[in-house]
Parts: sequence; C-alpha cells; structure tokens
Amino acid sequence: MEQVNLGSVIEQAITRSSQNRLGEKPPVLVALAPVLPQIPWKGAGLRRFLQAFLYESLLTSDANAAVEISLRRRSLLKDLTAFIGLLSSYWVQLRISGRGLKIVEQIIEDLFAEVGYRCEEWVGVEGSDARLGIFGTIDVPNQKMVFCLESTRHRLRCDLLVPVNDGSPAACPAESAGQA
Repeated sequence: MEQVNLGSVIEQAITRSSQNRLGEKPPVLVALAPVLPQIPWKGAGLRRFLQAFLYESLLTSDANAAVEISLRRRSLLKDLTAFIGLLSSYWVQLRISGRGLKIVEQIIEDLFAEVGYRCEEWVGVEGSDARLGIFGTIDVPNQKMVFCLESTRHRLRCDLLVPVNDGSPAACPAESAGQA
C-alpha cells in the first residue's frame, strides 16, 4: 500500500508545468484542506494519474485565464457510494477549474489508461452540463476513482473523487441508499 501525499503531488505538478511550459503561464490559485492525511492507495496509479492530469491541465490551459486547484476531504457521499457500491470512510475531492482549461473525456480516459485504469462508464443526466466517469482496475475490482466534468458558462470544472477507507466502519451501500 502506497501512502500518497496529495499536497506534495500538486506542488510537484505545478512546478514541473511551470518549468516546461513555453511562453506565458496561467495564474494558479491553490486551496488545500488544512489537515489532510496521506491517502493509502494500492499501487502508484493515484499518484501517477494526479501528476499527469495536473501537468496536462496546466500545460494546455489558456495563459490569460486563472486555474484554480482545491483539495478537500468530503464526508460520506451516500448517493455516490450506493451508485458505485464501494465502502469508504470518506472521500477526497480534488477540483481543478477555470475558463481556459482544455480537458475532454478522451484525455481523461487516456490518462487513466496510462496508469492501468479503464473507464467503466460515463454517466450523464439529460439537461445537465455534468458527466460522471467511473474508473477502475481489472486486478483490484473494489478500487475505483470517480471523475466529474462539468462545463458551465465557458468554465470547465473537473472533480476527481477518491474513496478512502481508513479502517473505520462505514455504512453498507444498501443502507446508505435508503438513508440518502
């Protein structure tokens, strides 16, 4: 089990993209939760995806538009937990947003594929600007990440939701669905 320090991964991706990007660089605003533990994750997939996703986002974004990155802990997301069927103690949400981002579903699928994850499905609701992608591995079926793309008023918002099981008891997905 690898311990992933998400704050450090974000810092490294920003530094690397700033060094490698030619020309003007977009302003990057970062907001991290004050206390966020290292995330236990089987394999290097989470860390490698985050590095590649953040780097690609910052490298290809419009230099004239600010990019916002935030990281926070979310309590149990009952509807999402029931939909995916995963038990988690809590979720970690990484959000990157801005008017100049140039990320599409295919780029997300390719970045996940590079680290051994496959797209299980993209889900959308008629009339909504958001699409939810579920990504998992073949060898560890209960290890999934959720990605949400939402485009509103020329602003793209990307949310990576990572379920964390720290050993504390979590509600059963079937029970959570009834209480949501």
